[in-house]
Amino acid sequence: MSNEATAAPTLAASLVIPTHNRRESLRMVLSTLAYQTTPPGEFEVVLICDGCTDGSVEMARSLRVPYCLRVLEQTPNQGPAAARNLGVQEARATLIVFIDDDVVPESTLLAEHLRLHQQDERAVVVGPLLAPPGFALNPWTRWEEAMLVKQYRDMQAGKWQPTPRQFYTGNASVHREHILAAGGFNAQFLRAEDVELAYRLQDLGLRFYFNEEAKGWHHALRSLGAWLNIATAYGKADVAMYRSGRLMTLQSMAREFHWRQPYLQRLARVCIGHPWRVSITANSLLALARVAGWLRQQKLAHAAFSAIYNLRYYQSVSEQLGGAAAFWELVQRYSPRAANAPANLPG
Repeated sequence: MSNEATAAPTLAASLVIPTHNRRESLRMVLSTLAYQTTPPGEFEVVLICDGCTDGSVEMARSLRVPYCLRVLEQTPNQGPAAARNLGVQEARATLIVFIDDDVVPESTLLAEHLRLHQQDERAVVVGPLLAPPGFALNPWTRWEEAMLVKQYRDMQAGKWQPTPRQFYTGNASVHREHILAAGGFNAQFLRAEDVELAYRLQDLGLRFYFNEEAKGWHHALRSLGAWLNIATAYGKADVAMYRSGRLMTLQSMAREFHWRQPYLQRLARVCIGHPWRVSITANSLLALARVAGWLRQQKLAHAAFSAIYNLRYYQSVSEQLGGAAAFWELVQRYSPRAANAPANLPG
């Protein structure tokens, strides 16, 4: 069937996939979507090639798949928020399922998203992003995967319910009308744009669900530099959301600081406000993580990566707030020992 086949008038879902120069992982994702248990005539794939220069557009347009594949281009590269907005705008189904260009869907992924939306039309559904069996993760993405799996286990066990913080558009779904009603993604956010939208979806009264059966296999090949930049970008995004009125973003950060391991709290008090100290400490911890990895001491390696990530995140927050004094004032305000600390912080 041609990848420009005419879409059926009763599409159950539109899968929106933004991509930027990941031709080979994208080829794997698009090819695997041919094996969904949901019949190929019941869904379409809207691919947004965001400033691609690696032949992704030509590859996708030449790929023969049994479902309707629509390839859109936007130039120059405008970022994932703008790409997803274009995909949502052009989608022809009432349900939007977001996956990333390095997330290979389990054959039942789409059916599992559809199942929960059939039960609740005001649902926001999040599926897990899992490391593929036998796929060699680098040490920092192995830590990242461990943190995600812990969240998934806690949600499965009912320790807490999913929130906007778990709305990762690598594997998530929501009705198109709700995305449009919320105003779409904010293209000024180049990181955490999905979480920022999720808060506005929550404002509309939507309910968040975690579906462990909607599995996506994440072929993460993030470089160390990219991983380090994520922590900084999330700090910047959280402060931007805080200043827009989403006070829970930094309230949660400040509250959770007091739950962190004592070694991390001590490192933060020594380093935050001094970028060179953060850099030296992060480099030392990275060396420790590498040695721990060689010795197969994964617990120690994960502790080192946790410290690196959090130190860079805290430093970013402090810089966006205007300095270390503002950061520590916020942390102190939400200390369990503070007289004015709220009993239950939102978020």
